[in-house]
Amino acid sequence: MRVARAAAAACLIPAALTLAACADAATEEEPTADAAPTVEADPSGAGSDAPDDGGTAACASTDLAVDVIFQQAGVAMLELTNDSAAPCQLDGWVTLAFERADRSPVDVAQRQVEQPGPPVATDLDPGESAFAGVKWATCDPASTDCAVATTVRVGAPGDSTTVVARTVGLDGEEAVGELPVADVQIGSIQPSAQGVVAW
Repeated sequence: MRVARAAAAACLIPAALTLAACADAATEEEPTADAAPTVEADPSGAGSDAPDDGGTAACASTDLAVDVIFQQAGVAMLELTNDSAAPCQLDGWVTLAFERADRSPVDVAQRQVEQPGPPVATDLDPGESAFAGVKWATCDPASTDCAVATTVRVGAPGDSTTVVARTVGLDGEEAVGELPVADVQIGSIQPSAQGVVAW
């Protein structure tokens, strides 16, 4: 079931908030990854532990409804809800893809991190959710080193396809606008929202 989104805050949208949050790149800090355990980027996003034989099938990207819930500048929580009619399992890391308004891809450096810890294999009945944290460096949209996306796509671990995520703003409503983003860190999938962005 979906969790309450109290305290969700948008860095993203509307555009005025985006510019206010990201106009001064010199004062923004990079995500604090120095002490964060990292793993070699795995394009599949799959975790190291496969489901037991005869266990729950892995979730496909198309099984999921994904919300990107903005917490503050450069921080969001992914809510990954089983939108299918059957149980499925998530384990590992999601993959992310970013697009411009014309649907062309935006190239953004990404890495998977073991935060808030190693991934936890999570069985989801229909309507249930798993969670992951995402952090990125905010940047000046005018900079050549800054990627500006309008759409976030998310893929389930081990699935090469992605689905469009819903971005949730300050008021808990769907948000639309530009997201200046660089140096993305993707946290591991967890069964609870608690602590997934506390790193």
